[in-house]
Amino acid sequence: MDTKIIPLEGIFSPEEARDWEANIFRQVCSQAQKEATAYLQALDDALLSQRPPEWVVIGFRERTLVTRFGKVRIRRRLYQDPEGAYHFLLDEYLGLKAYQAATPEMQAICTTLAGHMSFRTAAGVLEEWLAGLLSHSSCWRLLQRTGQAAICAEKEAVEAVFDRGELEPITGERPVQRLYMEADGVHVRLQDQTKRHMEIRSAIAYEGWERLPTQREAYRLSEKRVYCHASKQFAFWEGVSLAWARKWDLTSIQDVILNGDGAKWIRTGVEQLPGAIWQLDGFHLARDCGRAFGAQAGRVIYRALREGRTKEAQGQMDQTPVREGKQAQRASRWVTKVAQETWGLDWRIQKGLPLNEARGLGSIEGNQAQLLAKRMKDKGRSWSPAGAYNMAKVQELLTNDKIKSWCYQGKQLEKPSRRYDRRRRSTPIDPGQWLQASVPALHGPAANKPWTQWLRHKIHPPHLLN
Repeated sequence: MDTKIIPLEGIFSPEEARDWEANIFRQVCSQAQKEATAYLQALDDALLSQRPPEWVVIGFRERTLVTRFGKVRIRRRLYQDPEGAYHFLLDEYLGLKAYQAATPEMQAICTTLAGHMSFRTAAGVLEEWLAGLLSHSSCWRLLQRTGQAAICAEKEAVEAVFDRGELEPITGERPVQRLYMEADGVHVRLQDQTKRHMEIRSAIAYEGWERLPTQREAYRLSEKRVYCHASKQFAFWEGVSLAWARKWDLTSIQDVILNGDGAKWIRTGVEQLPGAIWQLDGFHLARDCGRAFGAQAGRVIYRALREGRTKEAQGQMDQTPVREGKQAQRASRWVTKVAQETWGLDWRIQKGLPLNEARGLGSIEGNQAQLLAKRMKDKGRSWSPAGAYNMAKVQELLTNDKIKSWCYQGKQLEKPSRRYDRRRRSTPIDPGQWLQASVPALHGPAANKPWTQWLRHKIHPPHLLN
């Protein structure tokens, strides 16, 4: 309908009417802020009646919270316990962190967005779709805090179990007879470091495969869990074992199938996991066959090795010359070792199972691309070592659907003290020296500059020196 036929004005004007969703959203957010203030005030009053009898109320303090529906100004009670420590019962009850405006719910939303896109893009999405506004630097800080909380908790758990011999308080209750595991590493670029790259190691574990209800044959991993590691303070497989122990009952596992490339740190997992066998990842084996003997011959050799026909693969390698170059020579040594020593053969062959009765492993490359490479390597991104580890841990939490629980956890940040040190100095200060002003520019590298000479002339006029 043409707006000129019925020229409405006021709140029904064409400009206002077309923006009706945004206007109503602003009104709803404004009402939600009022209701949130009333609710939190009532909650603080209820906590007052349930406080420990020896705790004393010493006053009220205000703070501003950034929620998904905007800023909320709250006023809550400050308590002091018999030991002299101060507490905000409302903050502790809701899991509100000190010196952080974003609520745990808002932190989870922000961290989830920043885990999938750049920090500036995440801040733009928040501004576009929510009433709670956070800058890109705030999104960065919230993600760092979330990842750091999980890393610190993991480090404490590893020290408790492997250093002090304490039992892990959380054990998985899900029994499983065979657990499939795959591991690999991703190198990310570092910022202003003597070491240009940093390796982030990751592992996935799953119980098997589920057929997807699609026309083509497609599967997904059943009960998949992800683990990321970049710490030098404890071993990779120590962290892996604790991560899996939180989901599965490790005592019920009879077989562990480990898939990965030929890296030594992956193969050592067989020593850490009882009953484990290791197979060379199919992607890396096929790549090395192609690098060493060419695409066509490499495809034949790879298929023979994958199906356990090692003698046929050796005969094909004897008839096919190795390509030139150090990379081809290195790949040839790998393939020869697999053929001669049955080193890292398909797990089904090692177990004596027909190939058509079980699926082969080889999901780590695709998982690495979606888990770490897409967010941390695309578009030439570079990281600090701590920032890379925090981002990798956040990716782990996002994949395992554990991000929200860690936004309510973590140590409180210590507010920097602004009080001056009132301790007496060991040597008294000369009052005359204290009264003398110090101008470092007069004696620095710019002492002969024209502006420095002008400043010296103003501080020490010639007529006062005579």
